[in-house]
Amino acid sequence: MTDATPARSLTAAELQHLDAHGYVIAKGILTQGDFAAFEADYSALIEVKAQELLALGAIAELHVDAPFDRRLALIAAECRAADAADGSETDWIKGHIEPFGLALDTMYARQKGLFELFFSPRLLACIASVVGPEVTLNPIQHCRPFLPANAKGEQLRTGAATLAPWHQDQGVTREEADESNILTVWIPLTDVEKETGCLELIPGQKKKGLLNHVKSHHGTTIDPAQLPSEDEAPRFHAAMEKGDMLLMHKFTPHRSQPNYTDKVRWSLDLRFQKTGEPTGRHFWPEFILQSEAEPAKVQSDYAEWCARWISDLKSSEGERWHRVAGDVGGNLPDGYSTATGAQQAISAK
Repeated sequence: MTDATPARSLTAAELQHLDAHGYVIAKGILTQGDFAAFEADYSALIEVKAQELLALGAIAELHVDAPFDRRLALIAAECRAADAADGSETDWIKGHIEPFGLALDTMYARQKGLFELFFSPRLLACIASVVGPEVTLNPIQHCRPFLPANAKGEQLRTGAATLAPWHQDQGVTREEADESNILTVWIPLTDVEKETGCLELIPGQKKKGLLNHVKSHHGTTIDPAQLPSEDEAPRFHAAMEKGDMLLMHKFTPHRSQPNYTDKVRWSLDLRFQKTGEPTGRHFWPEFILQSEAEPAKVQSDYAEWCARWISDLKSSEGERWHRVAGDVGGNLPDGYSTATGAQQAISAK
């Protein structure tokens, strides 16, 4: 795929597959040009963190020549080794890597390269073929740097980049959006397969509607009593290539799997819907990305996106994110940020 690749709508066959099975993998929608600014911005954030860890003695090198999907994994591996060394006085993973992973999430990092990706003509043409020409970006949106599991097969919890149990995306919204047709779009920034931790789906379940969700140790999940067995409903592992997009119906059960490779499984977890429908998180900012009826209403101001996230995160502290009582998402630890130096590094590029 090249940057000259034209935008396209989903084909009739792809739309039929989405309707029948509750998901479809749209092949080769995005190009490296769509990802370039995102990768540059996040590389700058990682550079600042690497310099900090080097100065503190947690790592011995910056890994500047490592590919984008390897650098943070190498840094985390050094931090794991430092934690395992005798006499270590600092928990580098819990004290630095885990909060840094959270700080890389969409609403905290607020990077311009990601904001610009939302307006990619190739992305919007695909989305509009499902939700229609009036497209709003739902505030449920995550950037997930899914790190490799450790030697025991345990997956690091780094903010939004953690193992998610079986759930439906409608089950992790507030009830106000139950009549909204919210489309989930999962975008890998590297090739993914089962070993990398691709999503596992249960196709053909949308007619069952919303299943009961409960709180568990790993987060909001489908009540095990309502989860169909593998004999009743075979699972599907959504292996994909960079540039592909996974589109899912709001009632399609899915979960993440451990990443057993030596790479970071970078992915974007986004939601889109018809403008004007409730989003399920009214206390966070929604943004109009496309409007044929009223083009002047498109909200393409990056500074406004940043300002609204800052304001809404502050005003919504303590809000219930999901329909499950008491399930409130995490904010950055006190005193922690993506670092002013990272923003300056990006501005200076």
